[in-house]
Amino acid sequence: MRSRALLVLSLSLLSSPALAQKELFFGTGEPPVFREADMDKRFLRSRVYQALNQGTSDANCAQLVGALLTIVGESAPFLHKRDENFFVDPVLLQTVNTQLSTPRFPASMYLVSMMRRVLIDKKLPPEWLQTAVALAPYYPPLDLSKLRFAADGVNPVDSFFFTLPAMLERYNVEVLKANATASSVADAKFRDDYLDKEVGFAGLEFVDAKLEKPKKKGKRGTPPEPPALVARLLYYIPDPNEVPGGLNLEFGKPRVRPTVSITARLKDAQYMDLTRLPKGARVLLRGRFWEYRKALKELEVRDALLFQDRDWTQNASLADPNAVAACPLAFNDLTGTAPIQPGGFGGKR
Repeated sequence: MRSRALLVLSLSLLSSPALAQKELFFGTGEPPVFREADMDKRFLRSRVYQALNQGTSDANCAQLVGALLTIVGESAPFLHKRDENFFVDPVLLQTVNTQLSTPRFPASMYLVSMMRRVLIDKKLPPEWLQTAVALAPYYPPLDLSKLRFAADGVNPVDSFFFTLPAMLERYNVEVLKANATASSVADAKFRDDYLDKEVGFAGLEFVDAKLEKPKKKGKRGTPPEPPALVARLLYYIPDPNEVPGGLNLEFGKPRVRPTVSITARLKDAQYMDLTRLPKGARVLLRGRFWEYRKALKELEVRDALLFQDRDWTQNASLADPNAVAACPLAFNDLTGTAPIQPGGFGGKR
């Protein structure tokens, strides 16, 4: 497969009616193969790459390197098998354009190069993780748990398009609204199409987690499942009548918000310290979509990992644009062209 530049996409694309077809969720062919292209080789010679490998003592450049590693970490749990695209939170994508980019430094190009390096190597380079660990005490936005997850090897979801809102929409169309000719098999077909997929669900509320024994015994001749750490999570279904960011007044008894209840059977080894995760925290769930009940109001996910899921709309300040402009790393040595390019190639910058 011919390598091509990755596109930075957001989940706003889910509004497209074409996604009603299952193949547009998961693709129709084999997972993409990432091969090194000329741009990837130039990235290996860039000063940003050197700083990622060796760290930086420049306070201005520390903000730039920390911000780029933060965005890579936030995107890592959503790397997928469907195609060569990858997901960046729309708010963080705006941050790339407004806080990290300058007339002489195309930050989005470097972000794409970093993501391609992770996908080509099939893991986050260990040197980048060491740089992140050294930066973390001075750069709070870094989420080391997600970077460690990526450093242990890329474990892609089947599709970052397959979100909880998308799944609820497809169940409504394909099962609940199925006509009489298809209703008898609609639920079974939905199970065949969507169960046993590797998923990443964001925006969940952490209820609690504890060691639980299975309630049901195994089938005849099979031993029961061993006790496991199980997390209880909630997803609040958005109210279409609410205006995002608007003033929504309620009088009298508070209405019950519709939810999806998720039972996550966790892996023994987690990347974040669950003992420090408070009830009500916002989390991201990675795992295998195993079962559902009650018209998709109860879900079960297995081999699950939990991560902190930050609401970047509250504070997406990753770097001071003035600091980025003052960083000697922040110039275009990938293509050599920019509206303002200090020096020439091979010259002293």
